[in-house]
Amino acid sequence: MKKKIALLQGGFNGEVMKYVTRGIRKRIEEEHADLYIFNCYGGENEDPLYNQGEYNIFTLINCEDYDGFIMASNNIISSVEREKLRKMLVTSGKPAVSMEHALEGLHSVGCENYWTVREMTTHMIEKHGAKKIFFIGGPKDNYETQLRMKGVQDAMSAAHLSMDDKWFRHYNYVYQDGYQAFYDFQAAGCGIPDCIIAANDEMAVGYCAAASEQELYAPDNFLIGGFDNSRFSETYRPRLTTVDREKVDAGYHSCDILFRLIQGEVVPLNTTLGSHVIYRSSCGCRGDASEIKHGREHIIESMLRQTQLRGDVQKMHKELVQSTDWNEYTEQLVRYIPAIGCPSMYIMLNRQEYLHPYADKSTTQTGFDEKLSVLFAWENGAKKTYREFLNVRDLFPGDYEDSESHTFLILPIHFQEKEIGYCVIVDSLKMVDNQSLFSWTHSINMSMEIMLERMSLKQANTVLDALSVEDAMTGVYNRIGLTRHAENLLQTDRFALHHTLIVFIDVNYLKIINDTYGHKSGDLTIITVANALKSACLENSIIVRYGGDEFVIVVSKCNDNTGEFLKNRINSELEKANKKLQLAYEISVSIGYVCANPDDRQSLEEYVKKADATMYLEKQKRKSGNVQSSNR
Repeated sequence: MKKKIALLQGGFNGEVMKYVTRGIRKRIEEEHADLYIFNCYGGENEDPLYNQGEYNIFTLINCEDYDGFIMASNNIISSVEREKLRKMLVTSGKPAVSMEHALEGLHSVGCENYWTVREMTTHMIEKHGAKKIFFIGGPKDNYETQLRMKGVQDAMSAAHLSMDDKWFRHYNYVYQDGYQAFYDFQAAGCGIPDCIIAANDEMAVGYCAAASEQELYAPDNFLIGGFDNSRFSETYRPRLTTVDREKVDAGYHSCDILFRLIQGEVVPLNTTLGSHVIYRSSCGCRGDASEIKHGREHIIESMLRQTQLRGDVQKMHKELVQSTDWNEYTEQLVRYIPAIGCPSMYIMLNRQEYLHPYADKSTTQTGFDEKLSVLFAWENGAKKTYREFLNVRDLFPGDYEDSESHTFLILPIHFQEKEIGYCVIVDSLKMVDNQSLFSWTHSINMSMEIMLERMSLKQANTVLDALSVEDAMTGVYNRIGLTRHAENLLQTDRFALHHTLIVFIDVNYLKIINDTYGHKSGDLTIITVANALKSACLENSIIVRYGGDEFVIVVSKCNDNTGEFLKNRINSELEKANKKLQLAYEISVSIGYVCANPDDRQSLEEYVKKADATMYLEKQKRKSGNVQSSNR
């Protein structure tokens, strides 16, 4: 049976994990195993609820189902979440490898972080005379950041240079952080340094961009160095001095060590991979320009691919948010599957979200249901329907128990911390290679939120519409309901050449009941009559409270006998009610009706007046010399 390896990953926004994942996949394919990548972007947003919604993807992992684990620990920004995952893996007893972060109880694989940065800093001091050195790091508790910052500080201490805590700042490893750092240093009164050491190349470029706005440039006004040897570091101007790390090899070696552990081999607890400094023009060194042309070509091609994919994502988002139901949503999604090079894809939804999309989101649980609905399935270039609910432990419905190696990328779909479901992309990392995965998943999240909000609004409007045509006391239609629904019934009967019965009912002696026994008794009388009408009426009827003590019934497909038949049923139901209630007075009604011929062209209101007139004649018959006139 094929081995199943789970990769716990905290985001693909940076370039490093793209290449690391290539190395992991290479080793996975050699082993003919399957790779399950549980990916999220927790920490990319300052909103803690959003971050929790991202981190919830890890709750899908049942350790018993996997042979081993790789955790990209340094990319899981939350130390709390990282510790939860560490405990889960240690408790499982399964082989597990932590990448770029030494964690208790786990084997670790990482690049050399300390000595290379210390060497770079010493080079800036001894060769270029730097004395005032700033450091831009990742999160404060980040393992790599701690070692790289220590390398800077120890090099400065060895050179007997002064240091200020304000010269060492922590961010989240992205371009905008480096840009912000330039202005943060200035706001803190730090001024312009002799040298900047950034914990990665993206932040180094961000700092240079901000500095250029004040006409400050490397290496003339400051020296700068980064880390990772990203592809753009070779083509950026100035070309970045940086640390080259084994990115693809790091993934390959991590996975190789995991397989060795699975096979029972004894492996050193910590493995450190090599790295070395590349000196270029950002620190005043010339460097080797032999690969600049190739690097430029790569950057241009990558930019064009990203531009195309961003355009596709924008178009997809526009189409998805205009969908009115799930069928239309999935049909629109089908159009954009080829753009991401995806042979198979699944979107799984929590059952309460799928079956009750209009439910109050505050009552939705933060995790995943035990059984989920398959909203969307795309297999081998064709849409497929799965009607049965799926056990969450199975993750997705397709059968991949073949001899091929597969990669399953699993992404959360959520409102803040409340999970809607998740998406599974099979055997395609095209968006990872183009660093567009975050934009794509964000588009799916946003469009689903809008979709569910629209369905919620539609349901709310349906409820409001029902309330607007319903009489609150009796539960039958009000005058608006008569216009909206009964008029349509009359027109439908005319079109089908059917007769329509219009019945007018008036409650007898309601004023006397109110005056003698009180308005509560009057209300009880009206409700009792309404209930009798509901019990007596046929299915093809509409009941309307026409006024205070007046009701109208419109019956479809009547004949000459329907009016009298219905009249007798109503009186019979009232007799039953009187016997049951045992009131001090009797509840009775006067009834008149008219049968509308399909050839007639009178309005419904005209028929109601005719029925009212016949009802009045019946009421007059009830009168006698010793009975007070009715309440008309």
